[in-house]
Amino acid sequence: MKSFRDFGIDLPDRFHGDRKTTCPKCSESRRNKHEPCLSVNGDEGVWKCHHCGWTGTIHEGEHHEYRPQRKIYRRPAPETVRPDMVPEVRDYFHRRGISDATILKTGCYSTVRFLRATNCDTVVMAFPYYRNGELLNVKYRDARKNMTQEQDPEPCCWNIDHCVKAETVYITEGEFDAATLVECGFDAACSVDKGAPNVNDESADKKCECVMNCMDVFETAAEIVLVTDKDPNGLRLEKELIARIGAGKCFTCRYPADCKDINDVLVKHGREAVIRCVSEAEPVPVPGLHEFGEFRDRILKLYRHGTPRGLTTGWPELDAFFTLQPGSLNIITGIPMSGKSEFVHAMMVNAIRLNDWKIGIFSPEMLPEEELFANFAEKIIGKPFFGPEASRIEPEELERALALADAAVKVILPEEDRTPTLDEILTAARVAVVRHGIRALVLDPYNEIESSRPAAMTETEYISKVLSRLRQFARRYQLWVGVVAHPTKLQKDQRTGEYPVPTPYDISGSANWRNKADNCLSLWRSFQKKNNIVEVHIHKIKRKGIGKLGFQKFQWNRANGQYTPVPEDGPYTAEDCPPPRSYRDE
Repeated sequence: MKSFRDFGIDLPDRFHGDRKTTCPKCSESRRNKHEPCLSVNGDEGVWKCHHCGWTGTIHEGEHHEYRPQRKIYRRPAPETVRPDMVPEVRDYFHRRGISDATILKTGCYSTVRFLRATNCDTVVMAFPYYRNGELLNVKYRDARKNMTQEQDPEPCCWNIDHCVKAETVYITEGEFDAATLVECGFDAACSVDKGAPNVNDESADKKCECVMNCMDVFETAAEIVLVTDKDPNGLRLEKELIARIGAGKCFTCRYPADCKDINDVLVKHGREAVIRCVSEAEPVPVPGLHEFGEFRDRILKLYRHGTPRGLTTGWPELDAFFTLQPGSLNIITGIPMSGKSEFVHAMMVNAIRLNDWKIGIFSPEMLPEEELFANFAEKIIGKPFFGPEASRIEPEELERALALADAAVKVILPEEDRTPTLDEILTAARVAVVRHGIRALVLDPYNEIESSRPAAMTETEYISKVLSRLRQFARRYQLWVGVVAHPTKLQKDQRTGEYPVPTPYDISGSANWRNKADNCLSLWRSFQKKNNIVEVHIHKIKRKGIGKLGFQKFQWNRANGQYTPVPEDGPYTAEDCPPPRSYRDE
């Protein structure tokens, strides 16, 4: 299959959603060569240029070659325009707030035309359309909005010649709205020629063709103020204009509650109200671009109360270094047999008890399901699942553990004999959020997730993409997301015979394991001393309120899976383990 670059489109071979870029067919010939006019959908592999009409698809055999439209338009005879106006038409303009001076400035006049709606010759208002001084069309209408126009006219915006080289251009939905702006001193006002598209129309291209034909004027202007109606069709037009012109230079207006368009404002509230509406036009929000004023309440909250702490892990000693932050991506690593899964499960049981959390867990290495439950049951009750009858979990305790785990733990299982993809896991997790209200998601381990890396994508790029998706998922649903990831094979210290404390940089594939994570933890224990002392090292804390760099020792009870913090004045000191390589050097 071909890529977008094969057709001259400067976009990656693979991406999701819609993007806009320059058109290789027409952008070089335009005044603003860098204005994006080509809409591209990465999922479907299709594109369309809003300026020249070029369309296509990357799928072989389906590409539509570019063929410029060569439609022949008719020009009305100049003598069609007869600059006079009968009293009843002039009175109608006056009732709409439009003075003789504005009538003269915009070239409006009256004449007699046959209207199909009236089925007779009717006295009508006439709105001549000029571009570069050439008459392209004349639009006729009566007081009841019955309309007609010249045959086969070239689409063009009304009053566009008064907008050439203007710093600010105003676009309206109809001629009377544009005349209203001229009446109030905004001479660079124009109107679309066919009104607003219906809100249910699949395409608005026909209604917006006049805008594309005048795009050189809009590209030159620094600001475009959209003065459209506030009914559903008018809002649809506003959206379509923003899509074609670009949100970066567009502004929108607000009207009084009793007005649907700017001419209503003039008639009901007067000239000053129109000036106020237009002068106070608000910039169209640009995705990803914000001002600090938008976050005022959050800024004041931070100032008054400081950075909020995360939720307890269940161990006050560890809370001094690390707490649970909703909406965060957490990476947990450690050499094999260091107790990564055991520790994460114990921390999640604490979160269930103390924070009233529900959790989702993907842990295929601890299957079958009954053994995964046994691991949780030991941490819930504090007794071994197996062992001598005198010390193991009693039947009533087992029922209590089962009731708690059934209510609070949602297990994401792979289909038999198949490794699940990240999409499948996140789909199940999303259901667990909506249906069960889970607050944490544990993926243990990462290498049990099916890789769907495209051939053209490097491992580093793929891991970056995966971690970005997990971080976005955490943010969107305010989940604590924990990913257990194995480090590469480390070399033992020849003097001590111990492995070093792994860091996120030691995880296979990419430094993005540290860069994309909010928080990074590493577990380490000595295999020489055989004392079941586990050290939890904190290698990265993104937000100050969540914790700090350092480590905490725990005594791990192998029989029941319990973790007991080792006090500072206990039998073990910091010299009992090799120093971590990350935070001591940072």
